[in-house]
Amino acid sequence: MENTKLTKRKQQAIQTKQTIYNAALTLIQHKSFDEVTIEEISKKADVSVGSFYYYFHSKEDIYLSMFKKLDEELFRDFNPEDYQQAGEDLLISFFLQLARHVSALGLNIVKYSLFKEGPVPYYKDLYMSEALQKIIKIGQAKNIFASSMSEEEMTEYLLIIMQGIMLDWCKTDEGYSLEEKTEQFMSRVILSIQH
Repeated sequence: MENTKLTKRKQQAIQTKQTIYNAALTLIQHKSFDEVTIEEISKKADVSVGSFYYYFHSKEDIYLSMFKKLDEELFRDFNPEDYQQAGEDLLISFFLQLARHVSALGLNIVKYSLFKEGPVPYYKDLYMSEALQKIIKIGQAKNIFASSMSEEEMTEYLLIIMQGIMLDWCKTDEGYSLEEKTEQFMSRVILSIQH
């Protein structure tokens, strides 16, 4: 049997990377992502700039880590068959959980993700898309959701609408609860995909 116990050096490396990540997250909650510098992150984490670059190639790496971590924690092991809820209630729960965790990331990181150049990491190869497709597929098999769109098309449709809700939330500078607005709007949207 392979020994999986980590050496002190590996444990320290994991801790240092997490400290840098946490420092960046704290700073981004108070300033825009673009305004936060690698020097500030390093200082807050009490590491050298060289150490920052040892663990992350750029600030963008930290940003991508945030979404990867969110995606994995929420949706990697998601199995809709583990839930007793009907298709539409499970979809609402899915989007409420997403809204809750996106809110926790904070306005500055959400603004950055919506307004940065390049693709926003919400679609395609994320566990989130996979989980949503599973919900839709089961709902279509049970004749809860219309089959006029494929599960892939419906997933993209719903995620684009969710992105619009988050965009509006950013425009109002958190002027309302993202969870409440998500429930209000997605409940209506889900009616449009039901049989």
